[in-house]
Amino acid sequence: MRNLIVSIFAGIGFILLISCARFNRKHPPCDEVKQVKIDTDRKKEEILHDYVDYCGRKEWKNDKGIVMLREFKNEQGLDCWLLIPSIDDSYKDNPPERFATFQGDIILVFSADSMHNVIPAKGDKNQLNRCLEQIIGDRVYIRPTIKGRWTDGVRPFSNEKITEGAHRFHGGNGGTLIIVFNADGTYRKFLPV
Repeated sequence: MRNLIVSIFAGIGFILLISCARFNRKHPPCDEVKQVKIDTDRKKEEILHDYVDYCGRKEWKNDKGIVMLREFKNEQGLDCWLLIPSIDDSYKDNPPERFATFQGDIILVFSADSMHNVIPAKGDKNQLNRCLEQIIGDRVYIRPTIKGRWTDGVRPFSNEKITEGAHRFHGGNGGTLIIVFNADGTYRKFLPV
């Protein structure tokens, strides 16, 4: 009888342990940034799937990468998304109050009044960033705090000292994509100019 009671309590404890583990996995590690669902229909799910797949092949490097999504209305009043791949923590300059997950990847959701102008979050920036660090984990590189480059170089022919190390910039749109959702349920894709 005693063994039966111990077995029952052990079974109940095991079930509670599994339930707690499942609960903890489904909820974000903090509350300052709200989790939202953005793949609310088949079209949005397809857009996100294609975009995340593209980012994984072309934009994200060394297992680093998130999507930054700006939600806004265009001049015609249509809902739009601006999708931007990122491999660094530049989101910290103006952190969002919302995020979504999509097939294991993180999408930061920014409110914007246009393609170029993100509306600043109302929450405390430091608290939002601490929360986002927990959610994003090691998915992004941390930008260096020093904003210059030392060099000992000189310019050819003039022997003038070069004051800053070399920079390399790439052209193109960096993987950014605009989605316009039409009133009839269709959508259009554009590359920003």
